[in-house]
Amino acid sequence: HSGWGDFSAFSTEAPCDKLPNNLSTTPANNIQTALTMLWDTPESGAPDHYFLELTNSSTGQVWQWNNIPGTLNSKSKYGLISGEYFWRIRGACGENGTSWASSFTNYEYFMLGSSKNIKTNIEFKIYDVAIYPNPSRGIFNLYFNLENIAKEDVIINITNPLGNLVFTKILKNKPGEFQELIDLSDKSKGFYNINIIYQSKITNRLLIIE
Repeated sequence: HSGWGDFSAFSTEAPCDKLPNNLSTTPANNIQTALTMLWDTPESGAPDHYFLELTNSSTGQVWQWNNIPGTLNSKSKYGLISGEYFWRIRGACGENGTSWASSFTNYEYFMLGSSKNIKTNIEFKIYDVAIYPNPSRGIFNLYFNLENIAKEDVIINITNPLGNLVFTKILKNKPGEFQELIDLSDKSKGFYNINIIYQSKITNRLLIIE
């Protein structure tokens, strides 16, 4: 075989910072069969386009939009039934694909057919969230305090850099301290989101697998 050719230098793109903020939801018609999802343009300016994902909590049905223009700040979905929905969105810095995009926002929850958003006037009572070691090689401890709460389930979701769910656990009426050793050593290196959901509100922590 021949000798090595010359080196070829290249630079990677900076992380995409086009994350929308101030998410909110309203009914889109008087008969409560549609909703409108709203967001503010990222502080760094409009992205090339948005990725948006809407889920029906009861049925698990998911709707996805992969090319919402970056100049828009809302999206309506019609033909829905009453019930709980949640959605999330992220901005893309490049024209094609998902490889150069921000992470997804936390979920925004909404009860269609009810006079109030289920996030309104709820006190969130999860304390002392800790992840250790972090960074890790995928095996780590998750700890938090559920003191004084046991009325509703607590859901733990971990998603990978593409927003796909890689771990979930439901704690049913279990007050007090929670600690568990979680093994994600078979997952790829990168940044993972840990979402702890209680009373339809989310506390989020970043996990690094290296």
